Amino acid sequence: MKLATKIILGLSILVFFALGIWGAVFYFSFMSELTGEIDDTLADYSNDIIVWSLAGEPLPYSDAVAYNTFDIKEVTPEYAAANNRIRYWESITYIQSQDEDVPARNRSCIFKDADDRYYELVVSVPTIERDSVSEHIIKWTIILYIVLLLAIIGIALTVVRRNLRPLDELLQWLDAYSRGEKPGSVPTDRHVVEFRKLSMATQEAVDRLESRNEEQKAFIGNVSHELQTPLAVCTGRIESLLSDTELTETQTVELMKLARSLRDLSRLNKTLLMLHRIDNDRFPESERIAFLQLINESIGLYSEIYASRNISVSVRTDAPFIYEMNPQLAKMLVNNLIKNIFVHSGSGSAAEVSVSASGFTVSNPGDGPLDSGLVFSRFYRKSSDKDGSTGLGLALAYSICRSHSLTLSYNWADGRHCFTVSASSVSPSTSSGQNILPEIK
Repeated sequence: MKLATKIILGLSILVFFALGIWGAVFYFSFMSELTGEIDDTLADYSNDIIVWSLAGEPLPYSDAVAYNTFDIKEVTPEYAAANNRIRYWESITYIQSQDEDVPARNRSCIFKDADDRYYELVVSVPTIERDSVSEHIIKWTIILYIVLLLAIIGIALTVVRRNLRPLDELLQWLDAYSRGEKPGSVPTDRHVVEFRKLSMATQEAVDRLESRNEEQKAFIGNVSHELQTPLAVCTGRIESLLSDTELTETQTVELMKLARSLRDLSRLNKTLLMLHRIDNDRFPESERIAFLQLINESIGLYSEIYASRNISVSVRTDAPFIYEMNPQLAKMLVNNLIKNIFVHSGSGSAAEVSVSASGFTVSNPGDGPLDSGLVFSRFYRKSSDKDGSTGLGLALAYSICRSHSLTLSYNWADGRHCFTVSASSVSPSTSSGQNILPEIK
């Protein structure tokens, strides 16, 4: 949920209840006041009737005054003592002059004449006009409630969106930002202190990230280049020593171990150099790649190299997977994933590669799941990994996928490692430099 939406939603709920309480209080207060006025009218009318009655003056017809009616009857002293209070109530009263029953408000009271006789006076006033007024009040209160609610929400929405526009611009800038690209300046609102500080902090963080990124790339590239020559020299000298017939068996074994270690170091150096080149977009050439052909070629190659392990690989094709990318990197991606099958599967294992229109999946049996949070990190290795593994194969494949807007994912299912390469929704032609996948640690 966006911040502006959350603010408006919270404000709308508060305004909804506040206006509702205001409307209820307004309605009941108005009706109470209106009922009070009617009660005052009934009291005045009752007093007039009592005064006329006690003075012996002729009383008007019971319904002759604005539809008001009254009724006087003599009651016993016991009844008078038990009901010696003024009562108000609502009822349906018959109006003789209109020949109809109408809602009315009634008032009753007890009075005594000069002969100590008790009478009960009941006075009624029709409330038709009050009910009509009540309906109009309810209708216009609801209309006013809705208008005020919509007006307040509309004004709040306009104010919030206008004031949060700098934050939206900053978020859009961050969404468009990709590490390694040269971003434009961070949008800044000079009028709001908080937004200005946030923009400055963002600019400083981006500048620091770009600086460190450049330093890291330069360091890896320089170290890899500088290591190539001494590694080649050491390898050549060891091979020269191994050709010496005067070496003892122990010396020969030790030199062979040293040569193997140098080969591993040289392979590690070449992989780091390749990662550096990929991160710096040194492979701009691209063409449409039919991955099924690369997969078959890679399986054939590693089946010969690791023939002694007797590993079978079946290929299931639902549809051809064709994707535009650098051919050298495409071959490297496939080779790294297929090689994992032969290196990390037990002898006599059965692996599978399934190809569809959206990508391909490489699966092979294993002893247990890998750490899904670290499997694509550089130098990640399980304790059971074979000696000589650099821990960079999957990191290299991950980096290749990221640079071409492909998604490389891992999951463990039914005792098998499954690595899936799938095409993302981003066009390959616009993938350069975009961080579609999380950064490799």
